Amino acid sequence: MRQVIFDFENIFSQEQFYLEVANEFHLPNYFGNNLDALWDCITGDIELPIDIKFINLSIEQMEEFNDFIILFEDAVNELPEEISFEYFIKDNFLDEEIFDEEEE
Repeated sequence: MRQVIFDFENIFSQEQFYLEVANEFHLPNYFGNNLDALWDCITGDIELPIDIKFINLSIEQMEEFNDFIILFEDAVNELPEEISFEYFIKDNFLDEEIFDEEEE
């Protein structure tokens, strides 16, 4: 099973994410940068099976990319034998908050 990892330490916008998707999945130039096109790509245009991971998501990115997370979770429900998806939140934000509280 092919694994694709999107590292959100290097992804700062939805536009950049779409570029990463197009690059990782070798999509044609006419790929539309929208959720419908992404759904069509994930569920019908890419080589399956595939394991997709989002890593190093910040809390802010969780909010900004929530629709993408939902889309990939829906794709897993649609094709559970072909697609797996996990996402991981960056854990260093907790350490920073604790450190800031100790200084006060």
